[in-house]
Amino acid sequence: MPTSTTRRLAGAVAVPAFALALAACSPETSSDSEDTADEAQEDDAAAQLSPHETVLASYEGLDSESYKMESSMTVDDIDFMDMTSVSDGESARSSQDMYMSAIMEAMGEDMPDDPEANEMMETMFSDMHSESIIVDDVIYMQFSGGMFAMLAEDFGEDAWFTLDLNEQGELSELYQEFGSFDLAEQTELMLEELGDVEETGDGVYTGTLSADSEAMETMMGATGAGANGAEFAGETELTVTIDDRGLLESMEMTLPEIEGMTMRMVSEIVEIGGDYDISVPDSDNIHPFEDFAMMGG
Repeated sequence: MPTSTTRRLAGAVAVPAFALALAACSPETSSDSEDTADEAQEDDAAAQLSPHETVLASYEGLDSESYKMESSMTVDDIDFMDMTSVSDGESARSSQDMYMSAIMEAMGEDMPDDPEANEMMETMFSDMHSESIIVDDVIYMQFSGGMFAMLAEDFGEDAWFTLDLNEQGELSELYQEFGSFDLAEQTELMLEELGDVEETGDGVYTGTLSADSEAMETMMGATGAGANGAEFAGETELTVTIDDRGLLESMEMTLPEIEGMTMRMVSEIVEIGGDYDISVPDSDNIHPFEDFAMMGG
């Protein structure tokens, strides 16, 4: 039914987070002769790497560089999500818009005639916005619009919800249910578990993730589909693009079909070396993540 499917796919708010950790490092300044020597050594080293090792090597340098990334997701080729993310070392900030009407369109559903049901569906399928900030292994999240509108009634429109990424116990289980917010760890996990990697073009590499890999199991948790008995079938292909400096540039993936719908995600690094001034929210309206999760339960 539409309501159940919406709840599953709305959980995909966490999915783009896996791509947020895609990063590249800017080249260091040196003399022309040093540049030439370094480039020669790098070329020799790169020539000895396997395709998988090349992909992993392009990921190095994440913790010491800043970058800006733009992501988009579609459901059956219909715009579903747009996100802009910035990262500086271990800190990150993202702003995301989700167009829930895409789910209705992909499902071929019409709004119900019953006024009460119509009002409920309009709320669930209205556009939603989220902000997230990670500083010192603590994530701060803010949600608005659509099914999150009720948060404003209880917490105010400027409420933030926070979660310590190092915390264990029940929060750790909740963290896994909603999908990992440790962006660098998740991207690295995906690249490490990538199998059958081969270079399919100039700087273009493809590989696959098996349905039972840890990365895909976490992805299932992020979409919320696992809790409803859904399973990814077969393998998922990832395409990684590396720029002419050997740096990770973009990633594309199409998730296996769920509920007859297909989600495709594209993430691209659009800036390297920016000054993003990532800091904790300047707010006294901050609540533990359990408060948010309890409202969804």
